[in-house]
Amino acid sequence: MDEEENSEINSVQARNEDVQLEDQSQSQGLQDRQVDAIEQAWNDAMPDEPSPPAEYAFHDPLAIVGEGGDAPEAMVEDVLQDDTASEGSHPSSDMSLESPGSEDDSDVQGLPNWMIPQNRLRSAVDMMVSQARNRDGGIAALLSGDNFLQRVRSMVFSQERRRSRTSEETSQEEAAEEPDDPPPQQPPLPPIDIGFDTNLPAEHSYFGNHLSRVPGVDYLEVGSVHHMLIFLHHHILFPGEVLPFMIDGQMFDDDMPGLDGLIFGVSFPRLQPPEDNPHKLYGVTCQIYERGESGRGLVFYKSRALQRIVINCDDIKGSPQYIARNPTNKCFSNVKILPEYFLPEPLQSVDMGSMARFRDIPSMRDKYRRFQLSTTTWPSDACQEYSFGSIVERARQRLESQKIDTMPKCPIQLSFWLVRNLHLTEKMMRLTFLTDSVNTRLQLIKSTFKDETLFFCRYCNSSLALCSDLFAMSKHGVQTQYCNPEGYIHETNTVYRVISHAIGYSGEPSTKFSWFPGYQWHIILCKFCAQHVGWEFKAVLPNLTPNVFFGLSGSSVRIGKASEYSPFNGTTYVVRNMLRMISSDME
Repeated sequence: MDEEENSEINSVQARNEDVQLEDQSQSQGLQDRQVDAIEQAWNDAMPDEPSPPAEYAFHDPLAIVGEGGDAPEAMVEDVLQDDTASEGSHPSSDMSLESPGSEDDSDVQGLPNWMIPQNRLRSAVDMMVSQARNRDGGIAALLSGDNFLQRVRSMVFSQERRRSRTSEETSQEEAAEEPDDPPPQQPPLPPIDIGFDTNLPAEHSYFGNHLSRVPGVDYLEVGSVHHMLIFLHHHILFPGEVLPFMIDGQMFDDDMPGLDGLIFGVSFPRLQPPEDNPHKLYGVTCQIYERGESGRGLVFYKSRALQRIVINCDDIKGSPQYIARNPTNKCFSNVKILPEYFLPEPLQSVDMGSMARFRDIPSMRDKYRRFQLSTTTWPSDACQEYSFGSIVERARQRLESQKIDTMPKCPIQLSFWLVRNLHLTEKMMRLTFLTDSVNTRLQLIKSTFKDETLFFCRYCNSSLALCSDLFAMSKHGVQTQYCNPEGYIHETNTVYRVISHAIGYSGEPSTKFSWFPGYQWHIILCKFCAQHVGWEFKAVLPNLTPNVFFGLSGSSVRIGKASEYSPFNGTTYVVRNMLRMISSDME
């Protein structure tokens, strides 16, 4: 009897095991079908297309306007940030628009042919999420399967192979010989004469001709403490820069004594303070020198940065607001004026008596210098290393191609001017701003003379343009602050050209409120993440040169060394964006 019971129990257990195995097989089959559907949608989104010819490495952007089609839909706004992501907000106004939406397949033309269009990516995600909701465990159970992760890796590798085949910057033979992608080689650029009055952008004539001059330029005593109105700014300003802005006139009129220009403070939250002073804010004093009514209840102001300041956060009374966002509340604080120390060249400190008259004679300068060196214990290399004249000459040679002829002679002003026109990395800009020594600042600038740098997109780290293609469309240099009709302030860098197929277009070109009179502007987007990165400017009046150039927005690009270059960096962006959409749709 016991044997019959045991036999029946064993048979029941065997049937239960068969049912469990069948359920597991069906579950695994459902998971495989889901992954197959996603992979098929992924692969359908990436058709094989012929690569563009190599001669378009640096293209005429106007020749491919028709190829760009409609701009791709913007990626999810809260995409995971990486080390290169911008801390600021996305610019928004009619010269800084968010990426337009696209619900059809027209956005395929605006993307590289290796990259998944946004609408097809969304379709694949929706399919997977809807199927995962019908299973126990939901998306967590689906993502935990090794088979799913293997398929995702396979799809990513497939996309990477397509990317390498369609890369305009490197060939398959070069990739096989060199493991790392080299930086783009700049083809020779024919000399371009600037047939444009560079005084016009510096005057910010787009504000109109009704601005009135506010006299008075006041430098405050070094080390003194002053109580003044303060604002925040998303760009780092150096003394000498012009800051145009548009604001409610009531913010200033009560504080402006007579005809003297008002001095106020502008601080930079992005400029991290030293570790020994974590509760400090650094900035500059600005003085208004022109103002005019806009007719919309706002007032146009033009101000100039004068001196560096430091603010103790405990002294701030009120909530500081960004000057570019139409502040409505006044915020005051005590600010301290920082010093600027400059030590003359070592040889100029040597008293040579009556022979000093030969110092300024060009034909005798070298002989006089050798005689001076023979009377000191300093080696000639050390004197040359810290020579102010040698740094100025090397900077002049480096900036020769940028058509800049407004280099200041004062060492203090020159040190700030070089920072704006040599385009240093953010780390180097922080170091040069925080130092009180002009000599140290010049040495830091000199250390960057050998670096080859590029403009990278802040959002997806794609390369956009070479810094060697910078040129000056304003007498203030290659980098200038401009204000759009909505009051947003753009730090704009002017370049002759951009890297091939790095940009797309959004909206229609316009001549309204153009920062460069005689040119129309057209919004450009990064072609890999569809974020706003600047504008294309095209001449609409005859006899203007260059006919086409680009303005890159400082809030959307960053400066990096050429060693960071890779032709396309959008794969990581797409995969992370897909995972973000999956998790958000499942919540």
